Order: sequence, then structure tokens, then C-alpha cells
Amino acid sequence: MTLGLADLFSGWGISFMLELSRISAMIYAFPFLGSPAIPARIRVALALVISFMLLPIVGVVDLGTDWGLGRLTLALAAETAVGLVVGFGAKFLFEAFTMAGTFAGRQMGFAIADLLDPVTAAPQSMVGQFWSLVAILFFLAFDGHLFLVQFLVENFRVIPLGAGVLTAATGQELIAGSSHMFEIALQLAAPALMLTLMMDVGIAVLSRAMPRLQIFFVALPLKLFVGIFALVISMQLFQAIFASMLTDSQEHLIRLLQTMR
Repeated sequence: MTLGLADLFSGWGISFMLELSRISAMIYAFPFLGSPAIPARIRVALALVISFMLLPIVGVVDLGTDWGLGRLTLALAAETAVGLVVGFGAKFLFEAFTMAGTFAGRQMGFAIADLLDPVTAAPQSMVGQFWSLVAILFFLAFDGHLFLVQFLVENFRVIPLGAGVLTAATGQELIAGSSHMFEIALQLAAPALMLTLMMDVGIAVLSRAMPRLQIFFVALPLKLFVGIFALVISMQLFQAIFASMLTDSQEHLIRLLQTMR
């Protein structure tokens, strides 16, 4: 039995292209998988391997006999949009850690010591970069990578190929997720912010009581020591609450998928 070009593109070929479009977009937007530190060849190879492995599970999508180039282009664009939305929704948890580290680092006096973050390829606070790496380690320690593998399969069952639609509820869920990201960032940075704020108040009182004291030379190392102490306390806090934060992030992704059915 021979397959013509039309048969190929009307069956498994179209399914593979649509599936590859969604998975590539998800990998591009996923945390740490879409990092510029990972070579583009590895990300492309990973998308191809995952697409081949999931193709028998996803099955054949039927666009009808009048599929045409225009309809195929729209279908590819729709799958890419679904993958990007899901991928960006998965980044909220990690961005919360980065933002919290930026808040704490600036309060500690590290505002002028920004480094190039290998994850985002943008200047980032040292504390924010450190907490971002800590979030990735916690994510792997709590089997978050296994959830991502399961999620790659389940998203095709919730939203079959060619059935994804961006609705108003999708935008509302993204806005709710970003709002929750700011709340988490403030909660994570709260210990460091409060300790350094109390330190600033104490330094201000000391400078008023002893005007001749070179307060800058005393305050900078003392504030740095207090900030590092706050970071140690925050690490214990992360271990206690990361499981619930990861569960909330997973529920957010599931709700996000359901809004695009």
C-alpha cells in the first residue's frame, strides 16, 4: 500500500505538525526548559522526540478534504498560541521566586550588583537569580518534572488537536495567576524585607543619637549580615510552603487548560 502526499498530509502528517507546534511553543515558554542557556538544537531535538512519542496517543486529526494551506496555517497558529499560553502560565511560580529575590536583594543593598541571569538572559538581582535556581531545585525535588511529563499527555486529552480556543476566561485566568504571583513574591520576601526595614529604623535612630558616627561604614556590612541571616530563614520557609505553592500552580495550569476547550 502506498501513501500519496495528500494522504500523508490529511492524516498523521497534519497531526504531527500540529502536535509539534504546540509542544515546541510549550517548551519555548516552559520554565528552565526554554532557557537560553539550553542550546536551541537540544530544545528542537527534545520537541521532536516528545512529538514522536506522543503521536500514537494523540492520534490522527481530521481537518476534512478542504484543508488547504490557509486552514492548515490557522490551525498551526492556534496550536502555537495554546502552547505559549500554557507555557507562560507554568512560569508564574518561578517568576514569583525571582521577583521575591529582587525585592529582598534591593532592600539588602544589592541593587547595583545585577548579574546576567542564564535563565532569562537579562540582568537580574543576585538574590533573585539565586532564589530562581533554588525554585528549580525544589521543583525537581518535589517531583514537579513528573507532573510536566504527565501534563504534556493530559493537555492533548483536555484540548484535542484543532480544538483549542482562546477565550475571555483564558485571559482572566492569566490575570488571576499573575496577581497571585505578586502575592507569593511578597510573602516570600516578607522576612527579608521586615528584618532589613527594622535594621534601617535602628540605623536611623542610631544616626540621630550619635551624629558623628560614620553611619554608612557601620550600616552597610551590618545590613548585609542581617540580609544574609534573613535569606537563611527564608530557605526554611521555602521548604515548608513549596509543596502547597506547587499544588496551587498545578491547579492553575489545569484551570487554564479548561478555559481553552
